[in-house]
Amino acid sequence: MSGHDEIPYIIIERERGGLMPFVWGALIGAGVTLLYSPRSGREVQRELVAGFDRLRHAAEERVDEARDAVADAVDRTRERLHDQIGSVRESIDDRTSEARTAMDAGRREAARARSDLEARVAAAKTGSYETARGTGEPEPGEARVRAEVVVTDVTPETDPDEERID
Repeated sequence: MSGHDEIPYIIIERERGGLMPFVWGALIGAGVTLLYSPRSGREVQRELVAGFDRLRHAAEERVDEARDAVADAVDRTRERLHDQIGSVRESIDDRTSEARTAMDAGRREAARARSDLEARVAAAKTGSYETARGTGEPEPGEARVRAEVVVTDVTPETDPDEERID
């Protein structure tokens, strides 16, 4: 027998449990309670109906409370979302306005530079560059350069999608 003492063994236990045995126990207990109750069947039925009504009302109240809580949360979320959308729209409008102002200033400056360049080109065409500069004499340290400038056509490059400011 000493050989059997050294052999390992495994014990497997199966536990059955869960909700169904509890439900069956509750139903059997309720049935036994009804059988041994000192009241009549009609009284027990009235009490059961009243208990189920209380249970139903309590469940309805809980459902209503949950529905109200969800509706409030949805309303608060909707308000926050509308506020955030409004602030984003305002930010976009402000930045768009700033960009338009900068573009308008750039266009005005480009138009001024263009008219200045056209005036210089026109002066160079007529040979009166020195007169257009002012005195007609070179500044100290500056050499007098005579050059002939021929401009055949001046075509500014523009984007067809942009508005032109003249």
